[in-house]
Amino acid sequence: MLVICFDKNVLLGGLGDRVVGLISIKLISKLLRRPFYILWNKEDIKEYIDYSEYDYELLEPSNGSIRLYSYIDNQKGLKDYLLKSNNLFPDDINLVHTNQEIAQYLYKNKTYSDNDYLDDILSEYKGLYTNILKPTPFLSNKIKALIKNKDNIVGIQIRCGDCHMDTNKGESHKIRFNDKIPNILNKIKTKCDSLIDDYYVFLTTDSIGVVNHLKLIFDESRIIYDDTTIQHLDRKSIDDDNSKIFSDNIILSQKTRLLFISKHSNYGRIAALSANHDNIYDFTNCKIISKNTLFSKRERLDFS
Repeated sequence: MLVICFDKNVLLGGLGDRVVGLISIKLISKLLRRPFYILWNKEDIKEYIDYSEYDYELLEPSNGSIRLYSYIDNQKGLKDYLLKSNNLFPDDINLVHTNQEIAQYLYKNKTYSDNDYLDDILSEYKGLYTNILKPTPFLSNKIKALIKNKDNIVGIQIRCGDCHMDTNKGESHKIRFNDKIPNILNKIKTKCDSLIDDYYVFLTTDSIGVVNHLKLIFDESRIIYDDTTIQHLDRKSIDDDNSKIFSDNIILSQKTRLLFISKHSNYGRIAALSANHDNIYDFTNCKIISKNTLFSKRERLDFS
């Protein structure tokens, strides 16, 4: 079996980074015809997310051989192994730390090259929130209460940088276009007005300042926003309820008709890839984005 691991005492990245790794290992498991499981004990997310079908902790203890492959922020660490080996992951239990799209390399291995990578990965992302990480009744009710059966929702995800979050104090990571946010939001409004009538705007961001700008540009009565604490999954929680991390992404993914994302953010990428439409736009310039370009923000092999 292969197990994607989000375990204690390891910096694994936020939700977007983790899902990139999860989908990659699930694809590898499929090609190798091995069982796929999830070990997620860094945080207790079971109040929000049901992944019981894949929960490694529900298995009976095993006496089989175990090996850990740890490649956080290292996309190419297993590249040659996946491209060339015919004896992959030989142990009974193969635990993997990764937050990178490494499955693409296995699809270039001559043993597996007849498989359709683009179809397979899109299929896995399509089932992200309906098959793999399913919202619990608690989270589903939260989402329903927030959107109140509204239709024609435009999703906007703007990543400004870790330094804006209270969970990440002391960090300096900041995106270069922060001072252009009002101009960018005006362009998004113009684009939305040209594409869709009578719409609502759902926003998720790591900077509360963006929320204030949004209220000056869009009709405030048409804005949907969860005003609970902005937190980062890979940092110590400052609020016991971190459901916003999950509900925001599910709304972007499952409840929108148009989606504007930060291409540099895996949080935005996974929402776009799992969305049930193809109306995905780069929030910085309002240009449409093909899902085929979103599988990896680092090396991305050609499968055209």
